[in-house]
Amino acid sequence: TQKKGFNMDTAIDVVRKTCAYTNHTILAEALEKWPVSYLEKVVPQLMPIIRELDARVRKDFHDERVYIIDQSDRVHMAHIDIHYGYAVNGVAALHTEILKQSELKPFYDLYPEKFNNKTNGITFRRWLMHCNPKLAEYLKELVGETYLEDASALEKLLDYKDDQEVLQNLRAIKKDAKKELKSYLLQTQGVEIDENSVFDIQIKRLHEYKRQQMNALYAIYKYKEIKKGKLPKRPLTMIFGAKAAPAYTIAKDIIHLILCLQELVEKDPQVNKYLKIVMVENYNVTKAEKLIPACDISEQISLASKEASGTGNMKFMLNGAVTLGTEDGANVEIHQLVGDDNIYIFGEKSKKVIELYDTSGYCSADIYNSDPMIEELVDFIISKELIRIGDPVNLGRLYKEIVSKDWFMTLLDLKDYIQKKEQVLEDYEDEKAWEQKMLVNIAKAGFFSSDRTIAEYNRDIWHL
Repeated sequence: TQKKGFNMDTAIDVVRKTCAYTNHTILAEALEKWPVSYLEKVVPQLMPIIRELDARVRKDFHDERVYIIDQSDRVHMAHIDIHYGYAVNGVAALHTEILKQSELKPFYDLYPEKFNNKTNGITFRRWLMHCNPKLAEYLKELVGETYLEDASALEKLLDYKDDQEVLQNLRAIKKDAKKELKSYLLQTQGVEIDENSVFDIQIKRLHEYKRQQMNALYAIYKYKEIKKGKLPKRPLTMIFGAKAAPAYTIAKDIIHLILCLQELVEKDPQVNKYLKIVMVENYNVTKAEKLIPACDISEQISLASKEASGTGNMKFMLNGAVTLGTEDGANVEIHQLVGDDNIYIFGEKSKKVIELYDTSGYCSADIYNSDPMIEELVDFIISKELIRIGDPVNLGRLYKEIVSKDWFMTLLDLKDYIQKKEQVLEDYEDEKAWEQKMLVNIAKAGFFSSDRTIAEYNRDIWHL
């Protein structure tokens, strides 16, 4: 305040030199916009300052897209951050490009020098030493202890890409982790899984853009194939872990569908030898520490352009899982690091998806009505088999949402996803080739250490 010797100009100058903005998502629900009427009640002392900040923006720029208070009398918090901070960054290469070229383009045009990228990282000592000590110890033998302080040393693992003994040891460590998960799930949920099956895991928040519903439609596809007598070479265990926000009705309907499928498969002796569906109860980080070391296939299937980065994808690759994913978030950088042979990419690219949103060019009903296979899979959500197990209100609402709206374009990528997942399961049977994929993923995961991320923030933004 003036009493302390700070006028508005000085205050803005101090803030501009002190504050930087990291954007973590382009989802509208997370880019906060507050009605002025709310703020007048809750923080009346801040409103004169916000109005002054907005007035200064309007004086300098004549583009309502960059105003702080919009035509509907809502305060855009991110706009304050960008105008009155000194740096703006996204959290993966693709995400930052989307911010620059699409979501925050009017601001990038004003302040190109503020924008930079800082790809997320993970606390890899926790996600390797702590949760997978057998693998951590074995890596010490192979590449030396220095990797614990310099994760890029994991690259030395590539020297063993053709070493049969090393490859088999990596598989044995994975098998042990699968057995540990088996006993954990038996103990905590009374669910029995087969450690010789493929472990296909999707663990993350339940959100339509992350498309657990697409994975559930694959489960329906697999169920129907087995019922037709097309039996897989190896059983498949599909594991989901997710929590939904309390008011997020469709997300809870997706959980309901997964639980119905879990029960349907479990009670069908024709199918349950070949397919297992497990919803991990009360999913949290402690459970993730058991699931991640045991995973074979890491499901990273968000609609391209919607996942800013993801970090589960990094934890999985570090522990020797192979990614099945869209070109979204940090999957793009994983793909660049491991190469085409060590990741499975499917689905429409972000540029096309953004175009579909801009032109309202996506209609799920058109795909549903023109493709008998997709129609059959979606119809199964409201089939007699599932309605007998579940709640017709939940199932009916989800069915209607997918057919009439499908805001995150599940049906756009569904066929490509099914085809690619079938290829992954086929490739898993070539043991040596799969072990090499595991090895390359571990070797290339060092880039995603938060040590590197924090060093970059310091070098380019904090200057500590």
